[in-house]
Amino acid sequence: MANRKSGNKRLRKIAGALAAAVLLVLSLLITFVPEAGLPSWSELFGAVSSGTVATGTAQEGSPFSVYYLDVGQADCELILCGDTAVLIDAGDVDAFPTIDAFLQSKEVKTIQYFILTHAHSDHIGSADEVLKNYAVENVILPKYTEENMPTSAVYEDLLTALSDFQGRVIAAVPGNTYQLPAFQFTVLAPNADYNELNDTSVVIRAVYGETAFLFQGDAEKKSEKDILSLGLDLHANVIKLGHHGSSTSSTDVYLQAVAPEFAVISCGENNSYNLPSQTVLDKLENMGIDYRRTDLNGTITVHSDGQSISVETEK
Repeated sequence: MANRKSGNKRLRKIAGALAAAVLLVLSLLITFVPEAGLPSWSELFGAVSSGTVATGTAQEGSPFSVYYLDVGQADCELILCGDTAVLIDAGDVDAFPTIDAFLQSKEVKTIQYFILTHAHSDHIGSADEVLKNYAVENVILPKYTEENMPTSAVYEDLLTALSDFQGRVIAAVPGNTYQLPAFQFTVLAPNADYNELNDTSVVIRAVYGETAFLFQGDAEKKSEKDILSLGLDLHANVIKLGHHGSSTSSTDVYLQAVAPEFAVISCGENNSYNLPSQTVLDKLENMGIDYRRTDLNGTITVHSDGQSISVETEK
């Protein structure tokens, strides 16, 4: 018996050594001989990263869903969980018919939280119409100072609508968490009185069960750096990339901290800004992060059962 056990142990050692040698050879070929036709590291990691993201599966009965609306070169997201609705941004000034039709299709009558990330028209353009036509309980938006106060007509229209608003207007404070019946969200930004309006964006992290969703508004590198300094949990299954996929956002260190398996890019077809940036797209590929974009895929829906996510696209 002793000799048999010893022989088996030697065989296991030999098999382990052979497996290690094969892995070493494959690693060298992938790294230094791309013409060998083997998959790249990004393809390998991408396959691993996106393996838990089911696509094309209709799950309208899912308990938690996020809809990234196709509103052109603008932003609008809707979180639905049971009877709870959280609307993030409201597209540009021409977006209300699209937003209204979508909310009606989901039988949304009351919006518990309406988060307006910052005062650019492609994020608050139709906010006044939403406030006039829907029962909104709370509005969260950044607090501006005399130095960085927006002066655009669209922001004045919002202030006029808020002057008649009967609910609560809440200034975004990093670290504040809002508990809803089945999920919660935490404010991560803005963390300073930035001169650049994009960096004043309200950034939130919504958590349902063991899944998390990050909404960046147009937050750029300076805001991302300050968010990292908070020391809060940033990990998210899904990230809505900042600033429509511009290279002014989505730094390597930030994406590494978030470690998303899926990214959403909200942008308009053939937009004049040439967004998303190819630099950002290459970064997502190299980091193995699956993604969809509203200009190519239309409205994007991500469902969560509290454990894993699945993705649907309009086209």
